[in-house]
Amino acid sequence: LAIVFYEKLLPGTQVVNRLTDLGYRVMATQAAIDVPRLVREHRPMVVIADLALRSGDFCGVIAQLRASPDLAHVPVLGYCDPKNRGLVEAAIEAGAKLVAAEQGIPDQLPQLLDHVLSVE
Repeated sequence: LAIVFYEKLLPGTQVVNRLTDLGYRVMATQAAIDVPRLVREHRPMVVIADLALRSGDFCGVIAQLRASPDLAHVPVLGYCDPKNRGLVEAAIEAGAKLVAAEQGIPDQLPQLLDHVLSVE
């Protein structure tokens, strides 16, 4: 199971469709506040999130996941405009395992998932 959070339809729906094509069960949400509850209830393999919100960013949600002992192990793959270096760095600092470029995420999703799901 993958939980996908997005506000913008593209590439959000493309990510959902690509995950389905790859054989994942997908639970999508457009409410960032719901993500920790969904992770707790459904125990996904990964969370994929659009980092740039209309008002703010997703970094607080990532930090909340990392602060919870029962949720901290779930990897977060974030995506955003790579020109927004501040957001990329904030997401990594908050605990995202990887931040990808928004434009390429649907095509690169298999490789990105291999990376974030690898056991170190």
